[in-house]
Amino acid sequence: RLCRSTRMAVQQIELERFDVLKIQSIDTVSQSFYARCFVQLRLIGARNRQESFVTFGNGAKSAEWYAKQIEPYNSFEHDSFKMDSPKIKAEGEDLLIEVRMEGRFSQPMQLHDFPFDSQELSIEFLILCRVDGPVPSEVNVSPRVSCSLVDSGFAPRFPWRRKGG
Repeated sequence: RLCRSTRMAVQQIELERFDVLKIQSIDTVSQSFYARCFVQLRLIGARNRQESFVTFGNGAKSAEWYAKQIEPYNSFEHDSFKMDSPKIKAEGEDLLIEVRMEGRFSQPMQLHDFPFDSQELSIEFLILCRVDGPVPSEVNVSPRVSCSLVDSGFAPRFPWRRKGG
């Protein structure tokens, strides 16, 4: 598939995995919480084009550029979000981008039954790629996506349960 304006091939990207590794410091006063996450993106068919990827002045390859396009949507404050260096690995004809990120997230909390209420915490991200951008890309959620809350070894002070699969 080609981008109409640039005539460049559109890179297909799939979100393949999203894990919440840690949740802590849930603050009902500031209505925020801290979380650490793991994200895996699949660049469809990109392995054969890996040599043609651009190398930026800082030594980063354009495959890494895709990982840097992940932005938190409900970040609590500017610069409260950090991302580790992405790991790029080949799998078949595709490239996998794996990255760990962490930060403080804003979450409106309903405190009508305090201290007996329960809260739904959400982590929302934008992937700043578009079909008509300088690096034409289309992002989709994989039909085989894996999302999880890593709860082994987690000993909360109060009862909790995760929502969804």
